[in-house]
Amino acid sequence: MKRLMCLGSLILLSVVYVGAQNPRETSSRYVANGDMQLKMGNVERAIAEYKMAIETDPTAAEAYMKRAKIYAVMGRNGEAMQDYNVAININPNAAIFYDARAKLKALITDYEGAQSDIEKALKLEPFNRIFVEHKADINMSKQDYASALSDLEQLIDSNPNNEDFALKRVWFEMQAQDFTKAQSHINDWLKRNPNSIIGINLKALILSEQGQHQAALSLLSNIIQLKPDIDISYIIRSLVYTRLQKKQEALSDLNKAIQLNATCSYAYFNRAVLQRQLGYIDAAESDYTHFIALDSTYAEAFLNRGFARKLLGDFSEAASDYQKAIQTDPNNAKAWNALANIKVLYGYYKPAIEDYTKAIDLAPDDASAWFNRGIAQILNHNGKDGCSDLQKSQQLGIPQAEEFLHSFCYN
Repeated sequence: MKRLMCLGSLILLSVVYVGAQNPRETSSRYVANGDMQLKMGNVERAIAEYKMAIETDPTAAEAYMKRAKIYAVMGRNGEAMQDYNVAININPNAAIFYDARAKLKALITDYEGAQSDIEKALKLEPFNRIFVEHKADINMSKQDYASALSDLEQLIDSNPNNEDFALKRVWFEMQAQDFTKAQSHINDWLKRNPNSIIGINLKALILSEQGQHQAALSLLSNIIQLKPDIDISYIIRSLVYTRLQKKQEALSDLNKAIQLNATCSYAYFNRAVLQRQLGYIDAAESDYTHFIALDSTYAEAFLNRGFARKLLGDFSEAASDYQKAIQTDPNNAKAWNALANIKVLYGYYKPAIEDYTKAIDLAPDDASAWFNRGIAQILNHNGKDGCSDLQKSQQLGIPQAEEFLHSFCYN
């Protein structure tokens, strides 16, 4: 019996010894476990498994890559970027690593970095259609419409039967304000796909952009009558109604869209904007909150909720929202300006001046930021710089600047 026990111990020790000598195999098992946990929806457990894979084999690029993707989805962009960087350092010839990092860089508005990464991916795999499409998306984010459309034309030429690329071209042409081409291409596309809800909605949107609002409404009302359970149709029609100043009709359509799809963040945002215009401030704040819960990366929602809270007199919560808007988008000049306005209300003139300066650095033609900083400078007993700022705001078109210049600067 003892001999058998010893034999069993020897076998066990042998297994442990082999495992210790093959960290890559053990790491691969952890990665597989992480994949399984992720499929089951156990995100934190998946992260833990990938972490164990990395601890077992620090050269496990795949584990870094997969953990980075989870972090990116969770909005933990800094941690995601660190993992992508390590994965690429380990395996600099993996095109998909550069592609994934490019998408993250585009998300955080590092468009030059995104462009560099996607070019590296395409250098490694020049005929990868997905990479070419991502390159087009990055160019569109940069508002380099000509390059974005050139990328799509390349995809369409090499994949003439891919209707998704053809439809995406229409969307890009709309973003480029080339509505004549967009209309021509959507008409061609609808000949091939006459029953497409998305295609009909896009055509209605193009018609509205061209000022043909009644034609757009007719098209949308017909498709809603045929297919009354499609939220996007109500959202597009609400936009047309808004342009026609029919705000109650627009609000009704947005209510219907949200009833059909309670996770449609775009509808919440649009309804919040509309309700604020109609004076329903509490309802607008509630919708901004819903929107933020669905999409916490959108700085404009924090900014607008901050404005709503400021109108309600909740200045501390408004300041908190402006700070969140800045965290989401550090280059949002409006958020820096708005946060500075709150600081002025509390008498924090020096920090407010610093924030106004950031707003001016980001948007030097924003007359309101120059005017506001001028007032803050004067309140902070710095009349010379304050008067200089007020003069600048007057040159940029702030009419009340002259009154303040006469009161504080021309004596």
